[in-house]
Amino acid sequence: ARGSISIREEYIANGTVDMATRCGTVEYEVGGAYCVRDRPVENVHLYGVEYAPFGCGGLGDGNGGENGHRHHGTLQSHGWKESLGAILEVGRCLRKTAPVKEVVEKGSAASVTTTSSPVKIGVFAFCLDMLVFPYVKRRKDSDHLIEDSHHDLDDEEIAVAIVSDIMEDPFCPLPLDMWTYDIGNRSNDRDWKRFCRIIDSFSGLMEELLGDSLRSVSSSSEMPAKWMRNCGGAALVALSDALKDSGGRATLITTRRPNYGVGALRDREAGQQSHYLRKECEQRLITPVQRVPNISAISGNDKDIVAGQFYRKLGEECAKYRVSLDIVVTNAVLSMPVSSMGSGQSQRPNMREYLDVATLSELCRATCGKFKWLRVGNECGIAIRGDDSDRLSANDSFTAEQLREELKRSALAYSGSDVVFKLRCSHGVQVKSYSPSLPLGNIIGDGIVDSAELEMSHMDSSSTIAVLLEHKVGGVVDTRESGKRGSEPPLVFFQSAVLYTTMTGRRRVRVSTLGLVTSKVPADVFRSADLGTVTTILTRQAISDIDRKDEGSLHIARDNVFQNCVSILANYRMHTTARTSPDSQLILPESLQLLPLFCLSLRKNRMFRHSLHKTMPSSKPFPTADERAYHISCGRMVLPNLALQSVHPNLLQISDMRTRDGEWITPPTLETNNFIDEEVITASMRAVCQLPKSMNPSITCLDADGMYILDDRFAFYLFVGTNVAEEKWREFFSVSPENNFANNTGVPVGKMALTNTESAHKLRNILQQLRMLNSPNTTLGLNARPTHAPLILVFVGRGSVFEEEMDSLLIDDPESHEKSYVDFLCAIHRAVREKISKFSG
Repeated sequence: ARGSISIREEYIANGTVDMATRCGTVEYEVGGAYCVRDRPVENVHLYGVEYAPFGCGGLGDGNGGENGHRHHGTLQSHGWKESLGAILEVGRCLRKTAPVKEVVEKGSAASVTTTSSPVKIGVFAFCLDMLVFPYVKRRKDSDHLIEDSHHDLDDEEIAVAIVSDIMEDPFCPLPLDMWTYDIGNRSNDRDWKRFCRIIDSFSGLMEELLGDSLRSVSSSSEMPAKWMRNCGGAALVALSDALKDSGGRATLITTRRPNYGVGALRDREAGQQSHYLRKECEQRLITPVQRVPNISAISGNDKDIVAGQFYRKLGEECAKYRVSLDIVVTNAVLSMPVSSMGSGQSQRPNMREYLDVATLSELCRATCGKFKWLRVGNECGIAIRGDDSDRLSANDSFTAEQLREELKRSALAYSGSDVVFKLRCSHGVQVKSYSPSLPLGNIIGDGIVDSAELEMSHMDSSSTIAVLLEHKVGGVVDTRESGKRGSEPPLVFFQSAVLYTTMTGRRRVRVSTLGLVTSKVPADVFRSADLGTVTTILTRQAISDIDRKDEGSLHIARDNVFQNCVSILANYRMHTTARTSPDSQLILPESLQLLPLFCLSLRKNRMFRHSLHKTMPSSKPFPTADERAYHISCGRMVLPNLALQSVHPNLLQISDMRTRDGEWITPPTLETNNFIDEEVITASMRAVCQLPKSMNPSITCLDADGMYILDDRFAFYLFVGTNVAEEKWREFFSVSPENNFANNTGVPVGKMALTNTESAHKLRNILQQLRMLNSPNTTLGLNARPTHAPLILVFVGRGSVFEEEMDSLLIDDPESHEKSYVDFLCAIHRAVREKISKFSG
């Protein structure tokens, strides 16, 4: 098929193995029975955005309004205008990168031409008790829109369709073609101009529509109760209904959980830390309502029963119609102190509103979407503004940058839809289960006769599928006659098939075949073990221990992480040459030297760590149920190259960088030969940024006079030591003149951005390199991390709002429930010796 792996003539002429055999992967177009839909899934992007006016707490312009964020004290949240600006930027990028499809023109002389594939985009708002759909009234003939190139677009009227039934049966009030716009057609920009008109006039339409309500907000000292409503559940139903026939991708942008109308979620965390004192209560908080069938007996609340049925049904319908749902929550975690606090009082993080991340992220999992939590605001986030930001406003805030980049990640990633995955094995081995037990999508089949299939609405470069294998009765078939002298051991084969629809509507299948040599020597297994794969499986198995019905718990997950580590090391000790080593030594496999460090870091990670301090059970819980559920959601999809790095942060010193730190360096030229493809050489020759020296994430490595970057793969924390002078940190970032310093502590609060100094330029290069994670191209680098990592300012010892979180990420330090790394190694060693003695006895 055109676009598949090419086989060059010189590979055949000189005897070199062809590309398909070398790579083990081929891809080709299919039809017939492989096309299960009447029409392929279309490239459609829909956005439902929560609207709240300026003065309701920061949703007007993203600057927090006069009183700050309406849920979080004086925090500044991502705003309505920022959301519209981000969606407009996404549309601009989609228009620029619209995929091209080939059209074969039949006739006397058949020819092949290329044309832009349709890319549709649409947006609506939800607020109070209604959904608002703006659209341009275009000329229509029967059921078809008429496009007149001579017709003046300014003469077209902008209208709105309103859905007021959000309590029982919300729906999409318009056909998809009426309120979406094909921006992929670069030869005709009329639809693109219409979409820009919708974005530019949307705020005015909402102000005109909500006139009296907005005036009551501006004249009141307190926010009216009706503006606390969130009909996000109805918005989700409308997104699903709109894409029922076409399929596609939908995104909900909201500041809080749905709490009004269909899909309303109650505050299950009411009572605060009392829920964290008992293990079974905390377990309920991180369990989605749609995954607990007997929830009435557990919670005793009818709202949970209704909500569970609603989100379970919505997930099933979206999966059926191949609709992928993303949910972007744009509020912050922590709140700043009020201005009346004394100058000697430090900033204090307070409890924030419960979001029920567990339930919302489960909906995203079922539909193969992503849950995104933009929890950092302008108060401590630093805008980076790369080299391509000249077109953007110089006043572009951190929150605008973060929201824009996060939406672009989802929309621009190379992806496929209507996906079916299947793994086949040769004789002797079989698929035991997927890992975790609840992977992305839906499992089809029981796996008894043949391996179960995995159906997914959507898949992109960040999608990773993990399976657990087991030996099958009858053993591996010896096709290579390994019993004879000089023969090689038998092989086992695995073949994965991914059937999907491209963004141009073509049905394709990608087949990857892998042959592995078997061995009767256990040492060979440990020698060839891949640390990334092992850590990924251990992470997903621990999450499966939480997901287990009736008996899943955090305690079981933490304990099994320890026991799995002990089991691996004990088997290595018993079945390899390590058995001859002294019992007083803990022997680690060469390929798994970092396994104990990973297991300790995993237990300390926000997925599994204890929420309350051992000696202070009445303290503020950290992590909260929402924070834990968010990291479990990300851990469920963790990639092999991120499994260790996501639980053990990287600490870099930027205050005393070496001469070439932060500069781009081109590697030396590779020697060309027949076995290295030109693309591989080109990728290896790309410039890389030299990173500063790294150190262990421990408080002992932090100097009061230093500045550091802590990278936990979710965010970059810029640490400023207590003794760092103001002129030193101002070399890296600037503060807007109108901003204040919190409580006279010297901690800036407000719009901040990296400066144009040499130090800031080097830091910008370092962050760019870290974001890419050594990806060979920008497409893969776009989804190399689970989120667009923000740059967070933390002034150590001055009460910065993220200082508590920073302390928890210093993994190498002991905490109230977990030991230091040395003590953990001693505990592992004792357990290994006990396990060996039990088997020996």
